Amino acid sequence: MILTDSDIIQATEQGSLVIEPFSKRQVQPASYDLRVGRQAITSSSDSVVDIEQRGFFELTPGDFAVVTTREKLEFDLSHTARIGLCSKYARKGIIATTGPQVDPGYRGRLKIGLTNLSPHSISFPFEDDLITLEIHRLTKPAGKGYSGPYQDDEVLSPDDIASVTEGENIGFSSMLDSLQSLSMNVGELTRNMERFTTQNEAIQAQNRMILWVIGLGLAAITLLVAFD
Repeated sequence: MILTDSDIIQATEQGSLVIEPFSKRQVQPASYDLRVGRQAITSSSDSVVDIEQRGFFELTPGDFAVVTTREKLEFDLSHTARIGLCSKYARKGIIATTGPQVDPGYRGRLKIGLTNLSPHSISFPFEDDLITLEIHRLTKPAGKGYSGPYQDDEVLSPDDIASVTEGENIGFSSMLDSLQSLSMNVGELTRNMERFTTQNEAIQAQNRMILWVIGLGLAAITLLVAFD
């Protein structure tokens, strides 16, 4: 069962669902919006960005980033959640590359992978809405809770930083640059062909005029000879 706004508030009050810090302003009719947290690392930088201190982090075209959520979660065995990017960023050309759900028993902050597919740099302000949680209550509690490597994660780990900065995701940025360069070259070629076509049409019109004048001259000569 998907939790409604009142269900979410009730679950947090009862303690079966922990969202810290919790704000009723983030509660949607059937979801909860998680915000941009304190840390991010991008494939175009070599250090972790302190978003809280700086106020934002920026994702350039083709760039990849991992960012932590502001909220820390703690789910009991009766709750799970589906994850989706907030639509305002999806409409700008951002895609989220992260796991599809939060498992029962999970504790910690989420780490969200982001890729900028747009031709423009996009800024992510601290505590701006980023990820939507569609929270579900299971028909019965899970037999065991999440116990994977991301349990109790709160900050970016050395592995998170290395995966972004050591080139695993930089290829896309280079590919995008190549595509943009190719697009510009094709555009220039198209403009050159248009100029060539215009010049060729002008030459053809000039040749037709010359042939018309020559034809008119030959016709006049023929008439003079006929009446001579």
